[in-house]
Amino acid sequence: MIKLPINYIEVEMVYSNSIGRGLRSLAVTSTNPGEGCSTMAYALSKRAEADGKHALLVEVNLLHPELGDLSGHLHTDWMPDPNSADACIMHDDEAEIDILPAPCDTDALMFRNLSNMNKLMEHWLEHYDVVVFDTSPVRAINRNNIPAESICAMVDGVVMMVMAGVTRQTDLQKSVEKLRLNEATLVGFVFNDLHNPRLADELVRETRRLDKWLPKTMEKIRKYVRRSSFLNLEL
Repeated sequence: MIKLPINYIEVEMVYSNSIGRGLRSLAVTSTNPGEGCSTMAYALSKRAEADGKHALLVEVNLLHPELGDLSGHLHTDWMPDPNSADACIMHDDEAEIDILPAPCDTDALMFRNLSNMNKLMEHWLEHYDVVVFDTSPVRAINRNNIPAESICAMVDGVVMMVMAGVTRQTDLQKSVEKLRLNEATLVGFVFNDLHNPRLADELVRETRRLDKWLPKTMEKIRKYVRRSSFLNLEL
């Protein structure tokens, strides 16, 4: 999983329009696997902690769980019931956030039951300022999966990740429609440019065409482009 620095302007924009606006529960989802949900959910949780909010990051993506490997040590501040989901909460020393990694197949039943999930949500919000869910893709269908639309329907807001140049428009439209049918509240879309070259990279590449005639000038331009924070924005 790629880790985003929380000082990135893109992270700040998503945060300020969701958790920063007062939302206490947030789901990060996507149409397909690999669009950056775990990366964004982790960054938003870390950003919330930097803002003085106690954050819990809940992984409900059984298709490609990633967050369990990040956890440092067991969170032991409170464990009212050793048989409950609380007993599995871990603490990430680096980000200073609590993480509930993806449940195993048998424990996943607890998360599929909406009544149980509502009780868990109420319980978590008594102990945390913010709860962020890293969900499975909306279009993911397998017998062990926790449906993304179920989680998205119970939170204050949903952030939809979109892989630029990869996610098909028709698939995205179907995912959005599915969320709306479940009365989920979409707060925004994040376009992930991982597979698209940055503007700075393209400009540097184009300057090399003129190296034969203006080598010193082109090198100066390349240095300027590489130093420009605006031209090097990325997600």
